[in-house]
Amino acid sequence: MWIKEKPKEFGNSGKLNINFLYNSDNIYIMDNHLCAAWCWLQKIDTDKIYNLIHIDRHNDLLFPIPTIKEDLIEDNIDLQKISFLEYLSLNEKNNESFTFQLFRWDNYILSIDYIYPKLFGEKYFITKEPYPSSEFIDFECIIEEFLSDFSSWIKNSKNGCILNLDLDFFYSQNNGFYKLYSDELINKIGELIKQNLENIDVLTIALSPECCGGWESSINTLRKLNNVLGIKMKI
Repeated sequence: MWIKEKPKEFGNSGKLNINFLYNSDNIYIMDNHLCAAWCWLQKIDTDKIYNLIHIDRHNDLLFPIPTIKEDLIEDNIDLQKISFLEYLSLNEKNNESFTFQLFRWDNYILSIDYIYPKLFGEKYFITKEPYPSSEFIDFECIIEEFLSDFSSWIKNSKNGCILNLDLDFFYSQNNGFYKLYSDELINKIGELIKQNLENIDVLTIALSPECCGGWESSINTLRKLNNVLGIKMKI
């Protein structure tokens, strides 16, 4: 189901632009990772605890807008009850000089943590550019640890599970973009996710085309995961 239908021609994604958002059961696929926070809130109970597993080239842990709680309270906004378009329109209310969107691709995780401080349990981060450093992270892991230990992370925990994947993890930029990992590894990650999908409360997948060398690269990687996970998304 398209929550925001893909355009005829893809445009810039960047920090704030959204080309599309797709949902299939507990899986959400988006071009911009800022959508992830809204997607999580559609599938979780904010009175419960969820382990966060974040696979991304970046850790996406910039600080939230300082007045985010006040901005939401001022308009009597319940994040779990607003539409996706309303979520995108949330702006800082207390700044007279500039208007900032509350949720961006680099601050959505700590923004949710700030609003729901008891939501996240154990936080596992598999990243390549761990900036900024953060006490929020409990376990910094490499992809081999994810492959060997992911099943036990979720099966041996009393908490729920949010799995947050950015396809730019598979790419690097050094005088141009190139793919770091083989298709075999991407398929293996997909198979592991598929095997544990019933224990994942919500899976969010971001394409981040500008961080993968363009739309073609990120879409090709998504197709490989789609084939493994059996998602019927046509893109």
